[in-house]
Amino acid sequence: MTPAKTLPPFSNISLLLATIPISAWLSWKSRNYQLDDSLIYLRYIRNLFDGFGLTYNAGDYFNGLTSPLYSYLLIAANCVTHNLQYSTIFLSFAFLCTAAIYGAASLSKNRFEQALCGFFVVSFNYFYTTFGMETTLFLFLTSLVLYCYLEERLYLAGIAVGLLILTRTEGVFLGVVVFCHYAITRKRIPPLKYLIAPAIIILVNLLFNYLYYGAPLPATGNAKIGQGRSGFWGTGHPFLNVAYMKNWFFGGDYRQFWFLYPTAALGVFFRRSSHATYLILAYLALLGAFYVFLRIPNYHWYYAPFFYFLLLFSALGTYRVIEMLVKLAIRQKTYLLAAVPMISATVAFGAYNLKLADIERGSFDPYKNIGIWINDNTPRNAVVAAAEIGTVGWYGNRYIIDILGLTNKYNADFIANKDVHSWLTKYSPDYILVHEPLWPFEAATSCLTRTAAYAPAPRFNFPGYQLLVKSTEPDTNERITACGRSG
Repeated sequence: MTPAKTLPPFSNISLLLATIPISAWLSWKSRNYQLDDSLIYLRYIRNLFDGFGLTYNAGDYFNGLTSPLYSYLLIAANCVTHNLQYSTIFLSFAFLCTAAIYGAASLSKNRFEQALCGFFVVSFNYFYTTFGMETTLFLFLTSLVLYCYLEERLYLAGIAVGLLILTRTEGVFLGVVVFCHYAITRKRIPPLKYLIAPAIIILVNLLFNYLYYGAPLPATGNAKIGQGRSGFWGTGHPFLNVAYMKNWFFGGDYRQFWFLYPTAALGVFFRRSSHATYLILAYLALLGAFYVFLRIPNYHWYYAPFFYFLLLFSALGTYRVIEMLVKLAIRQKTYLLAAVPMISATVAFGAYNLKLADIERGSFDPYKNIGIWINDNTPRNAVVAAAEIGTVGWYGNRYIIDILGLTNKYNADFIANKDVHSWLTKYSPDYILVHEPLWPFEAATSCLTRTAAYAPAPRFNFPGYQLLVKSTEPDTNERITACGRSG
């Protein structure tokens, strides 16, 4: 494989100006954003700094950290900032910028084309809704693997693969693609010297997990697979259900995609002979098959690699079309009739992206206010169960039982088997937060209220929610267990 003659990523001032200032502003607008799942990370790390270990509930060494590397980086950042909220937003901003920069440098040799690639990525509203998760770190390391491999910096590529897998296990698919591409193009497997570093990175983390938590792998992977198997997130292939994104991220319509899809197709066509294109398409095919056929739930942050490369290829296609039309218009003015609309459409696309992204973001207020109420109105040693625990757990400061099992034993297996009752045979919390009407995972609480094992908490006035409080009658635990066995 002949090394791609890409520009050094940070030597292109146009690219830096098209990414860092824009993302800095949009990230500042998102500085108070709190995605529910991201607060699970923050509570683990807050407990560590408070002297309770890297645990979600003090004293429970249960590994619910999806991304070990992101957790370690948050710990390091908080040592400097002493502010977990701003640390997580800053890391998300920094990694989004570097993902845009390295992605552009991996796919393009042209300075202005790189700048357009970077701008398309950092102006896209969707990415800011993933802030606080490991998403932008995953994108950055994905782009770094591609960049180092295409530049034949194979030691660094190997290290980046190891870090990518440490960020999210799905990174192994890019490692497989790079490994196979090397074997096919070189007609031999990669030398062992390139594999040692990533192997050490992964094994050291597995050893730490085993020694600290008693298991080499976090429990969240199997939990998410089990969620998909349960059918609660949709029958068939829930990952293909993306209709909710229209209102959440795209302003209530799909007008962006009338521009994105054709220009991205052109970008792939124009780069059809590039090694990078084959690597990316193979990687996305494996990643998509994993999410679809294992029925992984359609959590919005899982779609980031697909949007990321869609935007990059769209920018490549857009730039190439504009470049060709402008050159033709210089020789023959009639081509201005095509060049001007294309440039106008590109400007309109960019402006619309910025309009969608340029909003203040915060926490989900109902959960935040409920968490504060729990903190102010329940005993400090109270145990609270809920189906969504991130925000409530962060503000509630109580021992939390996750009905879905991401931070507790047993429950994930029950959910995987579509059993929403048996968790009550393992836990009998003092309070249970439920929705009105009940979510499917909360169905067991109907039995609890019917048998008077629990009753609505007084003075808890949050429309759409109920906080059930455990009865003090002597036989309450027996009634709870009976409800757990009734399913």
